[in-house]
Amino acid sequence: MRRAYRLDVRLAVVVTLISALTLVGAGTILSMEFTRGQFAIEERGLSTQVEEWAGSLRYNHGGMVVFDRPAEPSSEIDPPYTGLLSGTRPVYGYTVTDATGAVLDRSDVNAPAGRPGLADPEPVLSSGPTLDGTGPVLIAELYVPEFGVWLRLARSRSDVTALTNAFFAQSLEELGWAALAMLVVMVITAVSIVRVSLLGLRRVAAQAERITFDNLGHERLAGSSAPAEVQPLIAAVNHALDSIRAGAVAQRDFSIHAAHELRTPLADLKLRLEGFASNPDRDAAMQDVDAMARLIEQLLHIARLDGGTVFSLQSLHLGEAVSRVLQEEASRLVSGGWLLEAGGLDLPVQVIGDSTLIALILRNLLENVRKHTPPGSNVRVSISNDGVLHFTDTGPGLPQGFPCSDFARFVRGNDNTRSGSGLGLSICETAMRRMRGTFSLEPAAGGASFRMAFSLDRSLEIGRIH
Repeated sequence: MRRAYRLDVRLAVVVTLISALTLVGAGTILSMEFTRGQFAIEERGLSTQVEEWAGSLRYNHGGMVVFDRPAEPSSEIDPPYTGLLSGTRPVYGYTVTDATGAVLDRSDVNAPAGRPGLADPEPVLSSGPTLDGTGPVLIAELYVPEFGVWLRLARSRSDVTALTNAFFAQSLEELGWAALAMLVVMVITAVSIVRVSLLGLRRVAAQAERITFDNLGHERLAGSSAPAEVQPLIAAVNHALDSIRAGAVAQRDFSIHAAHELRTPLADLKLRLEGFASNPDRDAAMQDVDAMARLIEQLLHIARLDGGTVFSLQSLHLGEAVSRVLQEEASRLVSGGWLLEAGGLDLPVQVIGDSTLIALILRNLLENVRKHTPPGSNVRVSISNDGVLHFTDTGPGLPQGFPCSDFARFVRGNDNTRSGSGLGLSICETAMRRMRGTFSLEPAAGGASFRMAFSLDRSLEIGRIH
């Protein structure tokens, strides 16, 4: 038996791995940015900035094109993040020039010098001096056709602070999509790992659904594939099933022993009553003794069916099994005045069943006919190719509202306690369930009609196909 895993440990490992992958992914992206060159980052930032600021061009009152400077951050912010165009350490400088190279507007510092190039609607990158000759700068030039001017934006290559700001701005922009994709991957991975980790628990749940009273003797929960956290619960459930099984066995043994003990005194009582002359009291007492004997027999059948007695389910010819029972019971039924018909007994229908249980079902149904239908009623037993056995009679039928399935025990069709114990139909249903079939009451215009559906032996059909 393999050792059960701990769900909390597995989830902790998953979270650790996902966090490590996230860090590795972020570090890889940052390394790739630096590997491609710090100036590439700066150039992309400068191109983006000149495109954004092109929208700030306007005509002044004199009809000249000027640059409407964006609002500057407060001077209270830390020095690396103070003004972009002014302050002690401005990041950018700009000039607005016409086609002749005349400067229409410019910044106080870092204003790039030189004549504009071609009228290109896309940013053009170059390097050159500033108007005041302070040194080479990186220049992004953009032609703005609405005004017929060039906006030239410059930034010093030696400005580490500007480079840092540009790097983080560009990295955050690019990492945003990467972070979103990684978040989706993390969620999918976490959900997948949790689902895989809970597969063992779902297997245990499926095992629990398969446990019924009929297989309680050998079915238990196998928790080897479940997390360690639920192992105590699985053990407790198995212990409870053992206790239920022990109680069911004790109840069955008690019923069987009690029924056997009652048989002898009932037989003696019947012999004594038969020795008396016939009179109403004696006849009523004989009926009560017969009813008690019948009840004891039915209790024995219930105990054997519920107690896990092993029945030899095998492939059998349904018509032959039914014929044997009808031949044994026909004389008694016909001599009492009932008519018996049979149909489909010669059909080659092979089912999975037990001849003892089939006989028990038919005898219970025939006993109900003798008790609850008047002599002269017709009884018909028929078999169809789909493995269904129909049992119908022309008697008064069951009362309105009587259940069509799940027949409760000790539920009678009338209030006459001498007419029956209310166990017959329950025995039939339990016996069919033990043969993996179903037993139900069908609607009928008159009388009662019962349907017994057996499981066909598919192995014979497969053999005939091959």
